[in-house]
Parts: sequence; C-alpha cells; structure tokens
Amino acid sequence: MMLIYFICWFSVMSWTINNWLMIWYLMEVCFVMFVGVCVVGKGYSISESTMGYYLVQVIFSLVMLTFILFYMFNLGYMCSFILTLGLMVKMGMFPFHFWLILICGKLEWISFLILSTLMKLIPLILLYYLFCMSSFLFLIVSSVIFGSLMGLNNSNIQKMMGYSSMVNICWFIYSMSISLSFFLMYFTSYMVMLCWLINVLMNYNIFYVNQFKFSSLNLSTKVMIFIYGLSISGFPPFLGFLIKWLVINYFWHLGFKFLMSLMILISILAVYFYLQLFFFVMLVFSSWVKWYTMNFIKFGLLSFLFLLSYFILFVFY
Repeated sequence: MMLIYFICWFSVMSWTINNWLMIWYLMEVCFVMFVGVCVVGKGYSISESTMGYYLVQVIFSLVMLTFILFYMFNLGYMCSFILTLGLMVKMGMFPFHFWLILICGKLEWISFLILSTLMKLIPLILLYYLFCMSSFLFLIVSSVIFGSLMGLNNSNIQKMMGYSSMVNICWFIYSMSISLSFFLMYFTSYMVMLCWLINVLMNYNIFYVNQFKFSSLNLSTKVMIFIYGLSISGFPPFLGFLIKWLVINYFWHLGFKFLMSLMILISILAVYFYLQLFFFVMLVFSSWVKWYTMNFIKFGLLSFLFLLSYFILFVFY
C-alpha cells in the first residue's frame, strides 16, 4: 500500500514540474516502485516476465535520458522524434506494445489498474510538451487500428483490456490537444470506470473468460460487468461515450471529420470486445438462458431507462 501511495503521489506531482530531468527522474522512481508492486508475493513466472519488462524499460529510459540532455542543450535535430518513440514505449503504443502483452495476464488486478492508469500519467505530460497534431496522426491511427484488431478473440481479460487501453490512449492524446483540464476530466472518468470493472473481477478472482463458467455470479453482477465494459469502450449512452462525444464534437467543428469518422469506426471493434465477453458470460457460461426465468417487469423498466437516457442525450445535444 505504501508503494501504491508513492506512485500516486509522484505521478500527480510530476504535473506541477517543468523540468525535464526531474520529470524523468520521477517517472523512473514510479517505474521501480511498480516493479516492486508486481513481484510482491508472486512466483517465478511473474518474476521472469517482470525482468523482461524491466530490461525494456531501462534501455529506453537511458535512451530518453540521453536525448533529453541533447534536447535541453540544443545538440540534435532528432531529439523530439526519439523522445516520442521512448514515450510510446512507456505507454505501450503500437509498435512498441510487446512488453505490455508480455506482462498482461500475469498481474494482480491492482497492479494492472496502476499500469493502465497512473503509469501513463507522466509519459502523457511529456508527450504534451512535444505534441504536434500532424506528426502524431499516423502513430495514433496505427495504434487504434492494431489495438482494435488484436484485442479480438482474447480469452485473457487483462490482455483484452490492455489492447482496449491502447485505443483509449489515443483518445487521451486528442483530449490533451483540447485542454489539460478536459484531459484530466477524461482521465479521471476512465480511471473510475476501470476501478468499477476491476473491483467486480477482483472480488470474484476472475482473469479468464472461461472462469465465468465456474463462478457463481448472479444476474445483477453479470449485468454490471457488461455495463462497466460498455462504458469503458465508449458505448452510448454511458459515461465513456459522453466523454468521447465531447472530443468528437470539438474536432468535428475544427474540420477533422475524416479522422474522427475513422476513429469512431475503428473504436467500434473495442465495443465488440465487451459484447463478446457479455455473450460468453450471459449465454455460453450461464444456466440462466430460459425465457421463463426472466422478470419482464424489471426488463421493461431497464429498457425504459435506456430509452430515457437516449432522449436526454438528444435534448442536451
């Protein structure tokens, strides 16, 4: 708990510092603490994966340190490009996502939550200092496409959510170009939604889709897992969609209509991740498949609430 507290504190503190070397130092301290969180009380398999993760991160951290010094003293012309690649490695974006997939599936849920949220904060603020819309276009679109396609047909829930986080990072970057306050609102909303879903999975100790076959989940818990998943993926009318809709609305009025249309179409595949999970949870691995066991009064009330939420969204738009 003390390591988690320090990771939270250093990640937030880095946003108040304007010195590149100091931010890099805090990023590496958080990284070492996160490695400590991962290996506490674990066996040989997680230690082996964490060692590979540690080596990759250390190599790119040293490369980043070298080019940060070049960048501060104006000694090179490729500094921004190399620093951007290093930050992409830190966040697990395509094509430097291999360490993320290597370690996903072998972590505890608390460690996965920290990896998906707090460990992305410091690289994002450094990326904000280097941000250029045109240079990030190809990198972001490739990450969205690859993250959406590779997340299909994954039985490991952490790997599926890892690919989903690759898609959400791209939305984070675009939200940062609007304003930092809007990004913090988006990031906080995403963290809350992820905490909801991980809390349910952690309580029942579920890491794979086929584990739902042996877990005694009631109907309300299954519906909550489904709703939390759709909210993270940005399915209307949930919280994740409302935040993405603000980003879409902003860039649509700026004239980035093709880019936003492409982002929306590709992000639909991320919704399919959780629809597939819902199919296995509610139908394949569930004895609750008979129509006569349904309470149609509650079902009708739920449908009415969905329609009401769509109507409210339409009115406010």
